Amino acid sequence: MACTDRLRLRLLQPEDAVALREVTGPGLVNAALTAAGERALTPWAVVLRDGGAVAGFCGFFVRPIKGTTMGYGIVPEYRGRGLATEAAGAVLDWADRHDIDVYSSVRPPNPASVRVLEKIGMRLVDSYYDEDGQRDIYRR
Repeated sequence: MACTDRLRLRLLQPEDAVALREVTGPGLVNAALTAAGERALTPWAVVLRDGGAVAGFCGFFVRPIKGTTMGYGIVPEYRGRGLATEAAGAVLDWADRHDIDVYSSVRPPNPASVRVLEKIGMRLVDSYYDEDGQRDIYRR
């Protein structure tokens, strides 16, 4: 799907559920595997090119009414290395090349996610409240 100097982003595989258990439930992997239509518009596995470990996920969640959002999660042992920024940048670049309008949303306070989004050129454009509280919307 996409590569960077340190990462390879690929479609999720069933065995990724074990590696990702600390950042998501098995439902994310199962949903991606059974997605109807274009599997490119699902979360992807973030794999270290050096060693092949699954370090997280990053990719798309298609919301029928709201559009396509980008989300990510990095396994705790790999956090603090800039992997989320690198993966999110690659995913957003892929979306731009394929003319896919993408946004991200963050529930405050989440300064780590805000830093990732700002580093890849996304900016706060809107906020709203739903049943779970405030959600901030970021776009490039």
